[in-house]
Amino acid sequence: MKAEIIWPLVATAVSFSFVVIAMGDDPDESDHLERKFKKSKAAILVDMFKRMPSIWFLKRKAKKLVASLPGYKKFVPLPDSNIIYSWIESLCSTPHRRPGTAENRQAENWIADRFREFGLENVKMDPVEMTVWEAKRWSLTVRGKKIDSFFVVNTGFTDPEGVTAPLVYVGTGKAGDFSKVDVTGKIVVADVPFPEMPYGRLFKTFRMAYAVSDPEGHITKSSKQYLNFVRMNFIGGATAKDAPKNDVYWQAHRRGAKAICLILRDQPSDSNSHYGPYDAIMKPMPALWIGKYDGEELRRLATEGAKADLVLEGSTRPGVMHNVWGVLPGQSEEVILVTSHHDSPFQGAIEDATGTAQVLAQAYAWAKVPKEQRPKTLVFVVDGGHFYGSKGAFEFARKHMDIMKRTKILITLEHLAAKETEERNRKYAETGRLALTIMFTSSDPVVIATVMKAFEKTSPKIVASVPADLFGPVPTSDAAGYVAEAGVPVISWIGCPYCLLDEYDTLDKIEKTELAPISGTVAELIKTYMAMK
Repeated sequence: MKAEIIWPLVATAVSFSFVVIAMGDDPDESDHLERKFKKSKAAILVDMFKRMPSIWFLKRKAKKLVASLPGYKKFVPLPDSNIIYSWIESLCSTPHRRPGTAENRQAENWIADRFREFGLENVKMDPVEMTVWEAKRWSLTVRGKKIDSFFVVNTGFTDPEGVTAPLVYVGTGKAGDFSKVDVTGKIVVADVPFPEMPYGRLFKTFRMAYAVSDPEGHITKSSKQYLNFVRMNFIGGATAKDAPKNDVYWQAHRRGAKAICLILRDQPSDSNSHYGPYDAIMKPMPALWIGKYDGEELRRLATEGAKADLVLEGSTRPGVMHNVWGVLPGQSEEVILVTSHHDSPFQGAIEDATGTAQVLAQAYAWAKVPKEQRPKTLVFVVDGGHFYGSKGAFEFARKHMDIMKRTKILITLEHLAAKETEERNRKYAETGRLALTIMFTSSDPVVIATVMKAFEKTSPKIVASVPADLFGPVPTSDAAGYVAEAGVPVISWIGCPYCLLDEYDTLDKIEKTELAPISGTVAELIKTYMAMK
């Protein structure tokens, strides 16, 4: 399935599912979903709850298999947290790793060098073509006062003088909001809400998880968090022709607006450096992100019809990114595929230096295991273009279908060992806990049992194993391309701290001491499949 088709399906499904689980806390959003899916909220909830018996059944079946899973008896010399952290520091030596840039190329070459250093064979950098979009200068000035802002990636550029026009506020951009005002020739101001996932209810009340590892008891029935990668009214993956009616960007464009300012209404800080939607679709109208507190003032000015000057200068050019991969041959051609992505909009300590470093940890360790002690072949991929519609993952699966056909399990690692944060005094503040992580797990009792066994042995903190297709047709992670193209069984371990898509994704957000324990859990997953007949 093409990336340009699956990407919006996944994004829409995630948005839909979490709002439904939240029991319709926002009537406007749930009403929209009701119309979109042509079902009542009751019917939508019934559809979700229909999954629960199958989840419970598979959970019981998998539990019975855990004791019978084979064990791998050989020693696997995993690196310690200091070594893994040093790799993360190296990846974070540039201010960003945006696809197709020199900074991203530096990271790609560094990863390839590590693969060769560890002893992987057939180390390659497969090129993936793309359009490099780069912002050079942006600003928003209203009545002579500059308001902090950040570019919306892949949107239209202005000339150096920018756009000057009155502001107009349209709420979240519902049809009723637009019907009240004329946005022609104006700069639209709109709120962008995030859905809130009540994961405590999901896991504790509805038991919609195959397994939960929470040794410190941090998950309660009231546990919840915003999903700030799901922009409810600007999901992405759409063009002017096929955008949904609630897409505030495309509605403003269709109605003749000159530009748009989008307020991050639910971001738990005053950050405005949101990098999304990263769907690789070039959009014609210039757009800027505004932090939620600066947004309070901007809303007031927009309701007064104040005139503003908006600038977004930049350029586009043909470019290339690379999928970096290598092989550790085993005694058979059956493959255990371990992946992450290397690109990042900012320093990207969590996204995805931690994921890349965890792939490196397994490559480092298993390369020290003699070939005769590796019953299966290991393939390690750190793909490019996660922030370009996840194109790298789709391209790898298409180009290397021979590998995909031999893959017994795909293990994808992203955003791990992140500290949980909350908002205090308009800034991120640490809670002293790890951020929640999810393991999207294929609905196969053997795969589920493999996860259960790893949980029992290593007790990772605050992680839940859920069906890979619980929130969409494929996992909502970088595993999506591999699964969509090849249908491989998957364990996709991914975290969702609030700093993921902004400039605060820095080294201080990593819980360094958890890096080695996480690699230990990943190794247990691999060991089971390594020993499996």
